[in-house]
Amino acid sequence: MSQSDNGNGPRIAGTIAGDMQPCWLCGRSVSARALFCHGCGAVLPPRELDHFARLNLECRFDINLEQLGRQHAGLTKALDPERFVARGARQQAHARAQAEAMTAAYEVLRDPVRRARYLLEMLGIERVAASPADDPDAMDLRGDLAAAPDAAAVDRVALDVVHRIEACIRDLSIAFRTGLTGNAARVLARLEDLEAIAEAARERRAAFTDKTP
Repeated sequence: MSQSDNGNGPRIAGTIAGDMQPCWLCGRSVSARALFCHGCGAVLPPRELDHFARLNLECRFDINLEQLGRQHAGLTKALDPERFVARGARQQAHARAQAEAMTAAYEVLRDPVRRARYLLEMLGIERVAASPADDPDAMDLRGDLAAAPDAAAVDRVALDVVHRIEACIRDLSIAFRTGLTGNAARVLARLEDLEAIAEAARERRAAFTDKTP
């Protein structure tokens, strides 16, 4: 996987398997990114693209979520299978498959944890397990949550966890921008651990709510 630097730190170069491929209907060569054949206009099946390339985004951790949403909304609207009823079942199926691939990419990229995980997988960086040395306060957070006597105490722990999650996301951004992928993997492990604590807090909060008369 190659990287380049545009002044904003290292960027991961997206991969495209076979840039030009023949259209299934007319045989004309079309880009792997193309949704429709440049020659006959037929809807093409989804090709092997990374999530960023599929949504026409630069392959990096720091992305504009509004732009991501616009890209997803515009592309899936253009690929609504109902628009292709007159073209037959095969083109409708291609449109549906394209839209599903767009949505799958969108769901990964809009979540910073899943986006970081995906980028590290693209780079071939192995995931690491969370370590108390990375976040020595995590055990304290779990202890405070287990000992919380009421919903208000749970909320205080949950707010602390949210602040730590936000800090981890900022650290991830810095790690990816500066090319410190090993550090990004460690921060991701800590972030995943914090998200597990946040989920535990939601469950404990719900338990207190259920007991409210």
